[in-house]
Amino acid sequence: MSAPKRPRANRKADRRASPSEISPGIFVGGWKDAEGFTGARICVLDERPDELDGMSGATHVPIYDGESDAPIVANLDKVADLVKAAHRRGEPALVFCGHGIRRGSLGGAWYLHRNEGVSLDVAFERVASVRPQIERPQEWMKGWRALENGGKPVETRPTRHA
Repeated sequence: MSAPKRPRANRKADRRASPSEISPGIFVGGWKDAEGFTGARICVLDERPDELDGMSGATHVPIYDGESDAPIVANLDKVADLVKAAHRRGEPALVFCGHGIRRGSLGGAWYLHRNEGVSLDVAFERVASVRPQIERPQEWMKGWRALENGGKPVETRPTRHA
């Protein structure tokens, strides 16, 4: 397997936009990062943006269900598979959302968890080490425990006192 190619920056893109490399050739970022990225682009926004049509190599996979306020674990697995496939082709991959803070970082951490065999906590620490502005799922998603439970909802029971 050859080393993944590095993305080439688009000079017309916002120079402040910069994807964060979480593993060799694997990046997390926001919309601005995706505009200037060369490689596989996986958009994890809830709704498919019309502007995605103009991005070559872009795929849309929603990973969050706003109605249930929970992750879509089957789609997180699809994201991990898409990133892995790009990596095997020697192509850089970017998992992105609007700003690379919530959904994009979740998709990147899930890739690390599934394909590099690290715990979710370690995966989020790795993402945060290169992209400190991220928010972990427990900060913004009610159903985040489904991530730790293989995608199954976690029932919470009232505490009984003796």
